[in-house]
Amino acid sequence: MGRGRAGRFERAALPHLADVYRFARQLSDEQRAQDLVQETFLRAWKYFDSYEDGSNCRAWLYRILRNVWNDRGRRQPRLEIPLPEREESGVEPYYDWEGEFLRDELSPEIERALAQVPEQYRWALLLADVEELSYQEIARVMDCPIGTVMSRVNRGRRTLARLLRRPVAGARGEVGEAPDVYNLGS
Repeated sequence: MGRGRAGRFERAALPHLADVYRFARQLSDEQRAQDLVQETFLRAWKYFDSYEDGSNCRAWLYRILRNVWNDRGRRQPRLEIPLPEREESGVEPYYDWEGEFLRDELSPEIERALAQVPEQYRWALLLADVEELSYQEIARVMDCPIGTVMSRVNRGRRTLARLLRRPVAGARGEVGEAPDVYNLGS
């Protein structure tokens, strides 16, 4: 429980903080994403002895994130009522990994379309196409067979493509063509 464990955790898990935050942010709003990541890393620390050195720590963290997501979904009602935010005069903290996240942020059109993709397909799609995990790693994260992962990724891609091809209303109400589905990062 000494410095050895802490050092291993720092080397294995902390480099993936930005990836886990980016993924959580693609699933939810900023505040909920921060909460999800905090709980994910608390559980990762608590159960770090179960992590196998040399395995894909990022996939292990995504599995924990999925469990946190599922646990919160069972505990909290699905309806969220946004409260007006107070103006605060303080300076928000900035972490060095936020720049990396902001650079890789999805476009608003992609985010809106992704929010409409059913959750099980959205998870598979994001893990495959944004986080670039293998089907085998996604199967471990989602706790399902590889064939199911392949099906969910395919259905997620088709659903996202269909949503993005639908005409969208522009800022002034005009109808335009949605962005290219395969350009997720811009």
